[in-house]
Amino acid sequence: MYVEDVFANLPDLDTPRLRLRKITMQDAPHLFEYAGDPEVSRYTTWYPHQSVADTRQFITTILNRYKAHQVAAWGVEHVQDGKLPGTCGFVHWVAPHRRAEIGYALSRRYWNQGYTTEAVCATLTFGFGPMQLNRIEARCNVLNIASARVMEKAGMTFEGVLRQQMLVKGHYDDLKMYSILRDEFMARLQG
Repeated sequence: MYVEDVFANLPDLDTPRLRLRKITMQDAPHLFEYAGDPEVSRYTTWYPHQSVADTRQFITTILNRYKAHQVAAWGVEHVQDGKLPGTCGFVHWVAPHRRAEIGYALSRRYWNQGYTTEAVCATLTFGFGPMQLNRIEARCNVLNIASARVMEKAGMTFEGVLRQQMLVKGHYDDLKMYSILRDEFMARLQG
């Protein structure tokens, strides 16, 4: 299985309330709404966007990844209001080991309503389906309780703390590591 095979034509993923789809330049104002919020980026590796131009630059990077058939995130569209309040998808894929890592971010206006978990579960389904993964991982800053809860609600298992694992915004962060295996995911679907 090759990255190019799966990401050559990234499909939409539909859930009851969301559509995970390719990001477009027209999404810049909606993405800026969350990407410019310091609270949303508090535990991320990126700084808050200072302008819509920053968001357009981010989107250009994503569009280039789509064009090159590389691992890239979906935009998370809220079906009812048509806005794109976040992103979710794969940030890293080690194809020979059938292992990948996911990441996500969502506008504060949509927090605490189950949207992030819904998007993560759709991403896990895609990973264990077309990508044929055996293991999917996710990490979060140890202080990011909300992100840890998302991973737990999606059925991921806490594996431990990676001490000072990443240099982020000038300091070393301890990260919680979570994962879910194909067999565990399939058992959740059946149970």
